Amino acid sequence: MTSTAHRLVVRVSRARTLDTDIDVWHASPVDAPIRSGVNGETLSELFEEVEAVKHFILDLPKETPVDVEYIFDLPGVPSEVLASYHEQRLRLERAAAARLREAGLPAEDSTALLGLPESQISNLPRSA
Repeated sequence: MTSTAHRLVVRVSRARTLDTDIDVWHASPVDAPIRSGVNGETLSELFEEVEAVKHFILDLPKETPVDVEYIFDLPGVPSEVLASYHEQRLRLERAAAARLREAGLPAEDSTALLGLPESQISNLPRSA
């Protein structure tokens, strides 16, 4: 049985906290049942916080797959810059993964060559 992946879209920005007066990353859910977001001093911390609360925000059981889409609001950086980068990177990853498969390399070796997490190779489409 295949389960449907749900999607959580969060808008990310930098904000100064009132209580500590430091800049933090803030992620706010977009079009979700719960509107309050999470903070992290680094993007890595923020991503961990979003992962920890994504099922709660969408009111879903923990075993339900949830993909997270991050939309970044960064002053002076047009959103197209990051979107274009990610699209080009994904296109290159797909092409390289397809070529490595054609060459007969196992997924484990392909991930090592491309510097990707092992789970990512098997998720890439088979065509370039």
